[in-house]
Amino acid sequence: MKATSLRLVVSYRKKFLDALLRGGEEEAEQTGGEFRQAKAQTEREYDETAAAMENKRELSEAEAGEMSALWRKLVRLHHPDRFANEPGKLETYEKLTSAINHARDTGDLATLREIANDPDGFIFRQGWGSLDFRDGQQIAQLKRLWESLELEIVRVLESTNRLRESAEYELAQLVEKQPGLLDAVAAKRIAALDAELAGLKTEAARLAVEIGELTGDGGAGIG
Repeated sequence: MKATSLRLVVSYRKKFLDALLRGGEEEAEQTGGEFRQAKAQTEREYDETAAAMENKRELSEAEAGEMSALWRKLVRLHHPDRFANEPGKLETYEKLTSAINHARDTGDLATLREIANDPDGFIFRQGWGSLDFRDGQQIAQLKRLWESLELEIVRVLESTNRLRESAEYELAQLVEKQPGLLDAVAAKRIAALDAELAGLKTEAARLAVEIGELTGDGGAGIG
């Protein structure tokens, strides 16, 4: 978070300085407003991510296996691509899929079980309408689902091949053979981040001085 905030400060101080030199203080002040909005958005996203991680329920090995199986089953059954040509139903399935993914991400096995046991009831309780499995439409829906799954399988295979060719996969293989390797890599990464932070601080301070010399206020609240 600290590095992200510093990058934001440096980026907007540069924009502020450019705007100041190009269009004067009025245009530069607009950049200050944009910075404050971007900073607030970054902090909200960070807080939301932190809250989700804190609230994630720890599962036993058996529960984790059940969750993985349920999630795969539910995504296959209720994927919004089945209704790509039916906007009225597409929105409902997008909401349902989002709920399924959120339950998986937060360790909410109870919600996945609820959806699996009674998807129509779950949708009705959320106020999203109802699923429609009338016989006349089911074959066409399943055909679209099958076609989307075929495309997804191709994408997964391509992603798997890219993964096996990546440096991350090679690192994972090396870590299995050399358990201490990851700690060494992490230490180097931490050192690199520390160096980056130091550089960002220096750059932010330099820009603040330069802006202050031109405006007298050190960057219109950017920082």
